Amino acid sequence: MFTKILVALDGGPQHAQVLELAASLAGPASRLHLLCVLDPAFALADDAPRAEHAEYPAADAQVHQAEQLLSNALGRLRERGIDGLGHHPAGEPAQVICDHARQHGCDLIVIGHRHLSRLERLLDRSVGQWTVDHAPCPVLVEVRGGEA
Repeated sequence: MFTKILVALDGGPQHAQVLELAASLAGPASRLHLLCVLDPAFALADDAPRAEHAEYPAADAQVHQAEQLLSNALGRLRERGIDGLGHHPAGEPAQVICDHARQHGCDLIVIGHRHLSRLERLLDRSVGQWTVDHAPCPVLVEVRGGEA
């Protein structure tokens, strides 16, 4: 049984399936760590003053969107009696996912898979592949296309 499950969410088409898959694996003693990684180019510090949020509307919007995504996902988990924590650190997604799993002693990572063409894979590094290659624990990849 998995007790600490990291769930990487980005609000994309597979968001619901990734969350559902992780929830289906959770037992009574499990805690899910929901992670929505922010683009560091638009990140604000957690303790940034309100004025800084107003000065950088794109960063403020990104933080707000991540907080809303995590809040909704945590609410869905609570409805099922599943314990969870939400985090929205900034950084390169695959590296942040692996670092978070390592720091928090997670025993499983659940992520989605974007269906990229060969050309897209050349231009846009696969978060899933890097995570599988560098994770400190098993990685479960949800591969359904997101048709919810």
